[in-house]
Amino acid sequence: MRICLFTPTFLPNVGGAEVVTDALAREFVAAGHHAVVLAKGKPAKVDVPYPVKWFRKPISLRARPTAMGPHIANLHAKEHFDVWCVNYAYPTGYGAIRVKEKRGGPPIVVVSHGGDIYRGTRNRSIPAIWKPTVYSYHHADGLIAISPYIEELVREINPDPPPMQLIPNGIDLDAFRRDVPRPADFRLDRPFCLCLGNLGPMKGFDDAIAAYAAARDSLGDLAMVVVGSGELDADLKAQAKALGVSNDVVFMGRRVGDEKLWFLRESRFGLMPSIEEGHPIVGLEFLAVGTPLICSHNAAFDGMYIDGDNAIRVPARDRAALADAIRRMHAADLDAMGRRSMAIAEDYRWSAIAARYVEFFGRVIADAPPRANP
Repeated sequence: MRICLFTPTFLPNVGGAEVVTDALAREFVAAGHHAVVLAKGKPAKVDVPYPVKWFRKPISLRARPTAMGPHIANLHAKEHFDVWCVNYAYPTGYGAIRVKEKRGGPPIVVVSHGGDIYRGTRNRSIPAIWKPTVYSYHHADGLIAISPYIEELVREINPDPPPMQLIPNGIDLDAFRRDVPRPADFRLDRPFCLCLGNLGPMKGFDDAIAAYAAARDSLGDLAMVVVGSGELDADLKAQAKALGVSNDVVFMGRRVGDEKLWFLRESRFGLMPSIEEGHPIVGLEFLAVGTPLICSHNAAFDGMYIDGDNAIRVPARDRAALADAIRRMHAADLDAMGRRSMAIAEDYRWSAIAARYVEFFGRVIADAPPRANP
């Protein structure tokens, strides 16, 4: 099968969509398929076993997503793809769909990673963005929902969507099950719980810090470590100081590779009290290393985390419930919960996830009407 992965963001940026696109392309190639990534942005050197083609953002990309038409048509004329797998409904999904409507071409499968359709996204209040987003969820040839929560959001937009398959993100288990050294600049000599991820408003880390402060007196010497960077970095540090826990809440900034893995493995448990998530890669990483998690009831965590089994789940924005969960998790049998997480993680190996993509592509291709090539 000849597959184009079309994305508005790619490596060397490190986020959910970038990691997923790279992992899928690698698995497609390993399975004998031909995969090409078409990415928006300034050409960058990336060490990957598949071709990457770049296009710079047209001046009016948001106003006229079809301006990307020549990039799509020219690449397809060279590669003769069987399917386009497109990250996000807008602008890439909408642009690809409108180009196909005008020029013809292979089926288009749109994958939402969450941010474009969250209930709290600003996109919903901007007609020039939201109307094309809705159009994409009505006119794609196929849709992939990466979690039950994303499927729920898609069905709110289109109760009778095109063929849709729930396929979660995956994880490279071997990469997360190896010994790594302690970061040289981490000098805390206390057990700790871990907040890991982008320090943005949807992650609920402000709730985590407030709940930790409320539970602090019953946690012995347990500290909290925050690993990540983002727009709320300064606000979260100020919050910890105002709550009197600045000596207990340690901010380590953004960490990748072995350093991130060390924090994941060595933390007693993780906290992800997210308000909205697509299908969080960080949640899969906690799962892979066998670190229990406190997470919200958001359906993005369904399947990975079972309340009372390998997690404690609480309502988002409920700081009292989160403080109680921290106390209970601190006293729980974390080894047993961790073993359960590692068993569940086996279902999320990237090879199996990529095979589900290919199977769905095959069904969409078989159901698509005869096409003209652009």
